[in-house]
Amino acid sequence: MRKGRKYTVELLCRVIGVSKSGYYAYLKREKRPVSNEDKELLILIKRVYTINSGTYGAKRISKELKSKGVIVNHKKVARIMREANLKAKVRRKKVTKESKSSSAGFVYENHLERDFNAEHPNQKWVTDMTEIWVENRKFYISALMDLFNREIIAFEISDSPNLQLIEDTIEAARRKRKLKTLEGVLIHSDQGSVYRSLVYNNLSKELRFIPSMSRKANCWDNAVIESFFSQLKTEFPCFYPNYSRKSYKHDLLSFIKRFNEKRIQKRLGFISPQVYYLQYKKGA
Repeated sequence: MRKGRKYTVELLCRVIGVSKSGYYAYLKREKRPVSNEDKELLILIKRVYTINSGTYGAKRISKELKSKGVIVNHKKVARIMREANLKAKVRRKKVTKESKSSSAGFVYENHLERDFNAEHPNQKWVTDMTEIWVENRKFYISALMDLFNREIIAFEISDSPNLQLIEDTIEAARRKRKLKTLEGVLIHSDQGSVYRSLVYNNLSKELRFIPSMSRKANCWDNAVIESFFSQLKTEFPCFYPNYSRKSYKHDLLSFIKRFNEKRIQKRLGFISPQVYYLQYKKGA
């Protein structure tokens, strides 16, 4: 049997990016004893981490524990997670640039101008469409979010990225918020062909909403809904790893229900979109 190669400590340290003195200091360092308090905290942390399918990081876990009466700094949670090798599943940053052919049809002014804040419900809505693969077949998702509380107020699924999907999404949002018309509501989208269509233009006149569009090939102009779709594609398989052609619609809608009702958001003060909306309604 051929003997394995031997490498010097100096070479190995250089490869992994540490100093030789630091390596030897690590070997001599005593292992920190784990306190009973840390052991008990780890049990609670693992419980929150598991319930949320590994999608919560230290800050959200800290806030979740606080809501249950356990006060612990997020830095301490981060340390305990690190020592227990618990890592939150994170979204990959988008690195590719969007490139679209020259637009035809109706192109609207960018009224949103990357101001993703809204003081009241039904002021600014953002929408987009994406695709999802289920058992080697492509399906399309259209979502609409209210920037006031980052709630997904409409979520429609289709096997075709057609105009009907967009109409159904807007109509679902209108019904959700119990509005007779959408007068005064700004609806921001990208320059997808369905949003540039004559049908969409007529719909905006019929329902009296204000259409707004991102600049061409600029995904940051609609960053919030883009971020939501990225989050969905990362977290959905964590909660529903065995989704299938038969179950995916039900599972996706269950995911959206959890997103709206249970998933806490930093921007909202670490409460869910639904709780934020209800608090607003009580104070109105």
